[in-house]
Amino acid sequence: MRMHQYLFLLFLLMKPFYWFSSGGLQIADVFFILSFGLYVLFVKKGEKISIEKNDKWLLYFVVCIVAINLFYGVLHGESNFIQASLYYVYNLLVVLTFRAYAEEQDSFLVNVARICKINLVLQLLFYVTGIGRYFAASRYMGTFNDPNQMAFFVYISLMMAFLIYRIRGEKLNWVYHVIAMALIFFTASAGMLMGMVVFYGFESLPKVRMLAQRQHSVRAILIGTAFLAALVLFSPEIGDYISDLSESSIVERAEEKLSRMGESAAGPTNIEERGIDRLYLYPEKLLYGAGEGYQERFDRSYLSGEVHSTLLSMLFYYGILPTAALLYWIWKNIGRLSVSNMAVVLSLFLESLTLLNQRQSLFWMIFVLLSVLYKKQVADKETAVVPATLLSGTQENAARDILLR
Repeated sequence: MRMHQYLFLLFLLMKPFYWFSSGGLQIADVFFILSFGLYVLFVKKGEKISIEKNDKWLLYFVVCIVAINLFYGVLHGESNFIQASLYYVYNLLVVLTFRAYAEEQDSFLVNVARICKINLVLQLLFYVTGIGRYFAASRYMGTFNDPNQMAFFVYISLMMAFLIYRIRGEKLNWVYHVIAMALIFFTASAGMLMGMVVFYGFESLPKVRMLAQRQHSVRAILIGTAFLAALVLFSPEIGDYISDLSESSIVERAEEKLSRMGESAAGPTNIEERGIDRLYLYPEKLLYGAGEGYQERFDRSYLSGEVHSTLLSMLFYYGILPTAALLYWIWKNIGRLSVSNMAVVLSLFLESLTLLNQRQSLFWMIFVLLSVLYKKQVADKETAVVPATLLSGTQENAARDILLR
């Protein structure tokens, strides 16, 4: 590995450390800027950076964003439109750089997986030693400024390590899954926990299907489940466990969200609380975009801040055509992945419905890894077909020789 790649790894290692307020540059971003600068000056040596065909759709999306935000910025005389554009330009550079580094050396992705695992272990150590911070005394947020930030980082770190191990034809140790689930539970992020449930549900579908075809496996599962249920139910401490669980932050937040689903009279619904109501209050913005800034102009919306939903916010701020370009880029990266690998995508989209993730570089990097995995699966199929073709050709030649004798 070379210096620019090591600097990128430092960028990932420092990502969980929020030294300043959210929304601005952090120490980690300095390492990425240095990495990108070294890559352009000493690796590319001033040459034009080549953009993969698929990534051109992401480029089109970002160009549309800059144009729309520039228009609204001039119209309203607000500079925060330009700031919003810079997030997308920055993450476009991260995507192009990460893809280039991943294709340079296989060892780079191996080290990325190591950094992801180190970050998970570090956050657990911070929790155990009491170094991390809390939000409202009950939601743990570690070295982050917000519990949802931490939950997303933990989730995406696990997914990145999981995908890299899949790319290498290996399995990620179950210990890291347990660490990630525990950390997300500590943050009391209901949306992220739901995303994890979806991930494990879809990831286990092929295994469940295989077990269902074996009668003895089904019997063993039923007997084992009944045995564990009996142990739990007849445990003398079951009452204390249930009481502690019912009073935990994650359960309280889940109950709160469920109670708000239909409460328009008593209080705001989840849709209103996250600003998603703007999609039906200002439907014309879905056609040409509202621009990302000057949120106070949407006075009919319950929330005065920004829309807290990744894809829905981009649809509202930038309209149908740019969002279609983004979705096409995502589709080209995903390809026709297996059900278990699609579990990553489905869980990511689910948790992104209620969280604003597009400013996080790791959100975009996950699609690069999915693209690498898809290409590997296609290459593996092609290499599997070639020997079979050669074998059939050899058999045909042997049969022809026998007939000619």
